[in-house]
Amino acid sequence: MITRTVTVGSAMGLHARPAAIFATAVEQTGLDVVLRHDGEEADAASALDIMALGIAGGETVTIGVDEGKAGAGAADATVEAIGAKLDGLAAMLARDFDAVDAVDQV
Repeated sequence: MITRTVTVGSAMGLHARPAAIFATAVEQTGLDVVLRHDGEEADAASALDIMALGIAGGETVTIGVDEGKAGAGAADATVEAIGAKLDGLAAMLARDFDAVDAVDQV
């Protein structure tokens, strides 16, 4: 499993808007990404699954891809390419989507 651990930057946590933005970005990677928090796991391509985890701002989460079950987006991808996609997703989670200038970050 290739993972990244990140502190959620959105001051209000992963509520509807940041969860939807993140889920859309995950879908665009074509990878089967999981999001883990407090022993629970969610499909990171589902905003509802993400919101169900109840992740508050400043909490730490882990995103990961099992190379053996990485999905269509990983068919020809190397471990480095998958890692690079996870790095981009981790950077998204570290942003504060509730900030005034957040629209410019997306």
